[in-house]
Amino acid sequence: ALLALALFVGCYGTIIGAGGGFVLVPGIILIGDLAGFEGVGTASVAAAAIGVAGVRARSGDGLIVWDSVKWFAIGSVPSALFASNVLSNRIDPDAFTAIFAVLLVGLAVFVLVMPSQVDDSGAIPARKFALIAGGLAVGLVSGTFSVGGGLLTIPFFGWLQKMRPHRATASTQAAVMMAAGASAVGHTVAGNPVWRFVPILVVGSIVGATVGARWSGRLQPRTITLLIAVGLIAAALPLIAETFGRPFL
Repeated sequence: ALLALALFVGCYGTIIGAGGGFVLVPGIILIGDLAGFEGVGTASVAAAAIGVAGVRARSGDGLIVWDSVKWFAIGSVPSALFASNVLSNRIDPDAFTAIFAVLLVGLAVFVLVMPSQVDDSGAIPARKFALIAGGLAVGLVSGTFSVGGGLLTIPFFGWLQKMRPHRATASTQAAVMMAAGASAVGHTVAGNPVWRFVPILVVGSIVGATVGARWSGRLQPRTITLLIAVGLIAAALPLIAETFGRPFL
């Protein structure tokens, strides 16, 4: 079941260009019967490994705007490290599940109304303080819940730095990789990851991403937006059911 989940997440996350942490985390929680912070910790380690592989594959295409990524990481890395090590496992497990479900629904609404990215490939100077502030906010969310990094950062880069969609996506992969690495370190120090799940998740996600890469960039932006929103709602429903003590199926 974990391998099937990882294959789907790798394929789906590559197609939508925003990762699949919002599907991976609830899937791990439900399949592995884990506490919320254990699922988030396990997903963060897998996401860091997958992120390194993804950035390595894209580093030669020249689309990553490293100057913007650098300033964003100055905010996101320490906040993700703090959130993963201090905040995530201090939240009551039942409250964690409920908050996580609400966050997924909120993100679904966000992606449906998020600002359009500007189709402009011209490099503009990095808006340093805005990038750091955005990184701080995204790092707190992704470090605590291991979701939202890509969904929030892609439109943020497109709006703030006037990046074209494919450039914003590539730069987001690099930014999220750094935040995921910090989050993985924090969760590891806190003892949250369930290590026996990690190899299966990493291998399955990488294989799935290879398949998804064939479809990446072929779908219309509105179709991708709807795929993201549907995925967020579908991931939230089992957690909402669990919050109210009812079996989802």
